[in-house]
Amino acid sequence: MDELTLLRSLRDDIAEPSAERLAPAFAKLDNAMHDAASKKAARPPRPRHPIRWAAAGLSVAAAAAAAIVIGGVIAPPHPEAASAAAIVLRETAKEALSDPDPLPIPGQYFKFEVRSVSLGNWTTAGDTGGEATRGPEQRGTMDLYIPANLDDEWVQTFDFTRGQETRRGAGGSFYGARPQSEEVRKQAEIPTGSAQETLAYFDKRYSGGGSSRDADNFRRIVDVLQAYPVPSLLRARLLEAIALIPGTVSTPGVANLDGTVGVAIGRAESAGSNGRTELIVDPSTGQLIGMRDSAGSWLTAMSTTVVDSAP
Repeated sequence: MDELTLLRSLRDDIAEPSAERLAPAFAKLDNAMHDAASKKAARPPRPRHPIRWAAAGLSVAAAAAAAIVIGGVIAPPHPEAASAAAIVLRETAKEALSDPDPLPIPGQYFKFEVRSVSLGNWTTAGDTGGEATRGPEQRGTMDLYIPANLDDEWVQTFDFTRGQETRRGAGGSFYGARPQSEEVRKQAEIPTGSAQETLAYFDKRYSGGGSSRDADNFRRIVDVLQAYPVPSLLRARLLEAIALIPGTVSTPGVANLDGTVGVAIGRAESAGSNGRTELIVDPSTGQLIGMRDSAGSWLTAMSTTVVDSAP
């Protein structure tokens, strides 16, 4: 996956929280995980993760530095079990409901910024003595400006290794493509009465193919979370719906590209030689703050703000 493809497929934003702000949420999650673990058969004590160090007062930067580095991308030791993932998601959903959404007024814009780093594929060449080497690192930024009136002009800018690009189009219709405003308005179709209703909405859209029903549901929900602004109620229901999908796992103490520490959420069955695509969520706000592949090939940081003008 090159950096332009990655940047064009990702979005969302929050400012980096302090360790003091993170501490209550991390402590709540840590206690909940221990409660779930105590109901199972006895097993060796769980190792301490960077997410606990942040709760103890260590800086976010220090917590990120303490994580394991794989292929130049910060990655944690191991994922937690599915039951712990469900607890994390439910608690994070509660925080999403309590976190007010920034709302632009006429003339203002949502600004979605995605910062990305990706590494080339592993290759084995004869002149390296058969040793595997990885392609060069590539970095880039994508900014998407969405007007308060969705039918007004959208602006999208790219600044990546191979150059820069700016797109403009009424309703987010770039180069004559289908207006993206239609996709944003479709969010209103997703039921938010309960997590079960939300999941059923996606489950009805499964049409078979190479992925399982559970994997397909997970992918469709992720597509909604990472593409456009998601109101807090819908964001909470989407996170709760993910918690209902079998095989969902969480990994605490994961830093996004900016060093903000959160919890990575992925699917156990999707792990392979290239890892699995995972959301990185801030448990103190329920916001999506980045995405990554668990093998360390790419990592992003996401943020959203309200601004008065677009380029």
